[in-house]
Amino acid sequence: MKTIPYRCDDSRHKALLGAARSTGTSVQRLFDNFVTHVITERQAEARFAARQQRGNPARGRKLLAEIRRRVAAGAKK
Repeated sequence: MKTIPYRCDDSRHKALLGAARSTGTSVQRLFDNFVTHVITERQAEARFAARQQRGNPARGRKLLAEIRRRVAAGAKK
């Protein structure tokens, strides 16, 4: 496990402690959750970009139209 030092001013430190306490967790866990969220988001963007390169726009539009039709049909019930 690696350590990453983070320097912040007193007001941010106080805000971090408050955020951690209000969620019943530690600052370490708060940072861990933030980092996990950022990494997951970047991975999702990379997967989307890869799929976009392989994708078929006509098929995608057809699928979206089908989804919209089903949602509209379900809303009428």
